[in-house]
Amino acid sequence: MILSRLLSLRVTTTLRVTGKVVIVSHDRKLQRVTRPTNFTHYTDAPVRLAVDLVNTLQPVTAIDELGDLAALRAFLRAHDQDGRAGARDLEALRRLRADLRAVFVAGDPRTAGECINHVLQQAGATPRISTHSGEPHLHFQPTHANLVNGIATEAAMGLAVVLCDEGAGRLGICASPSCREAFVDMSKNRRKRFCSEACAHRESVAAFRARRRPAASQP
Repeated sequence: MILSRLLSLRVTTTLRVTGKVVIVSHDRKLQRVTRPTNFTHYTDAPVRLAVDLVNTLQPVTAIDELGDLAALRAFLRAHDQDGRAGARDLEALRRLRADLRAVFVAGDPRTAGECINHVLQQAGATPRISTHSGEPHLHFQPTHANLVNGIATEAAMGLAVVLCDEGAGRLGICASPSCREAFVDMSKNRRKRFCSEACAHRESVAAFRARRRPAASQP
């Protein structure tokens, strides 16, 4: 799923960054002082990485696209990650996949934030100032750098941008009983229920046929 529109997102945050990054859910009724922060680096590709990693395990059929090291390395290369992965990386990424899915299942900002905070804490995500592009900007890097911690930090920060800027309603699970995959809702009305047009059409056809059956059975 291409999330090109996420490139334009900016975070409006009430957080004070200290040694660690933490998502805090405040009462929206209280007056807030907000500050725009440029998190563009953590939008398109990191969010796509998070969604794609979660969906490597099909929740209905239990088909696992990360079944072996060859599949894992192919996934990593497709997402511009270091393909030199071992058996421990495979197991760790499967655990990360489950933790990231919990963000989409959460359904409310507090729970989603707690799930993201858990991933960031496990990865030891720490803010750093980088100047590799010529201008100083904020990066988050794991305290103990390795493949899985790097992916966890990148994916979690991408979801943090969506949660803080767009709300928990943008993070969803497909309503199709035969799918149930994760997706990010980028529709204007924020009412997307299915991960794809294919799932929406399949469920629409099924509902239409279900409505016709009682009528057809009447004498």
